[in-house]
Amino acid sequence: MENILINDDFGRSVKRLRSILPKLSFGLLIATYLISALIMGIFHAQKANNIGFMVAAFLIPLAIQAGRGTLVFFFQLNPAQILGKVSFGIIAATVLLVLSLIEAILVLFPYGYSWIISVCTLMLIGWVIEVMILRETIFATQLELFQNQEKWKELKQFYVARNDLQRFAKELKQNEVLSLPQPEHSDRPIEDASQNKGQEKNLDSDPLLEELKILLLGKSQCPPLNGKRQGKK
Repeated sequence: MENILINDDFGRSVKRLRSILPKLSFGLLIATYLISALIMGIFHAQKANNIGFMVAAFLIPLAIQAGRGTLVFFFQLNPAQILGKVSFGIIAATVLLVLSLIEAILVLFPYGYSWIISVCTLMLIGWVIEVMILRETIFATQLELFQNQEKWKELKQFYVARNDLQRFAKELKQNEVLSLPQPEHSDRPIEDASQNKGQEKNLDSDPLLEELKILLLGKSQCPPLNGKRQGKK
């Protein structure tokens, strides 16, 4: 029995749309970059005093949009770079969007709110396309990486080794701080006192020196004089 709940024509159209959408989305993103740069260049050129400023009015917005696209998608050059939901590309795109909106408001303010709304809407659409393409690109890169078990093991070993190296460097720095030489003057008094005690013991152990010490202090009897012994009174 034929399944009437599935429309084969619609299914083929969805597959065809999925094959077209990547090229279409990237084309729309590049178109928004170019159109935004040209519009801002036209309005900047209205106030140009000479041909040099008129050329710069178009070149500067084009360079800004090219740099914006490079910053947003730069980390996709390396598939081993695992990025989160809030990546550097999304932050860069958001910051540059805010700057572009401020520029558009300041430049288009003399021409009315209609121009401001139109150009700002175009820039917002470009930002949404940027974020959507970037997230899909990150997901596709991670899916391709995780499906290959060999590459996944190599990547896992790399991150584990990098964490171990960082931990080793941190511990090495802490050990260098703890192993610094201590001041030498703290041990000298103890050594000097022990040496002095040893010398005193050596002096006390010599009998000749001990007898001389007794004579000098007057504790011993004097030799006999005229048949009489004289001692300490």
